Amino acid sequence: MADIAMQLHIEADPDAVYTAISTTEGIHGWFTTTATAEQGVGGRHELSFPGVPEPWRLRVTEDVPGKRLVLAGENGPWTGTTQTYEVLTQPEGDVTLRFTHSGFRAVDDAYRDFTYGWATKFTQLKAYAETGKPAPFFTG
Repeated sequence: MADIAMQLHIEADPDAVYTAISTTEGIHGWFTTTATAEQGVGGRHELSFPGVPEPWRLRVTEDVPGKRLVLAGENGPWTGTTQTYEVLTQPEGDVTLRFTHSGFRAVDDAYRDFTYGWATKFTQLKAYAETGKPAPFFTG
């Protein structure tokens, strides 16, 4: 199994970062405008992307508001993978977001595409959390 592991410094408070990754409005601000996100363990996130025939579904398996969100992929290329977001508050009040997308079966072309994809999307997440100005990567 292969994992994608990243972390980034975000000059925002933990609640702003957590809201960006865990709510419909937050996800619309940086990732895709065609998404829904139910909060709490058992909630479902559905993300749609241009040219993809059906939404990708994830189930919330852990939810510690302001600190940790874990999502399990249920369909599409994320089936059987787990996304873990850890929001770590720094002494200055900023955040380190630690992200792991685990459970890929191989380091293949899809894995490499997702690695690059997360890096580009997290640039959008950082900007949105720091400014509050929506700039989603995918629209419509």
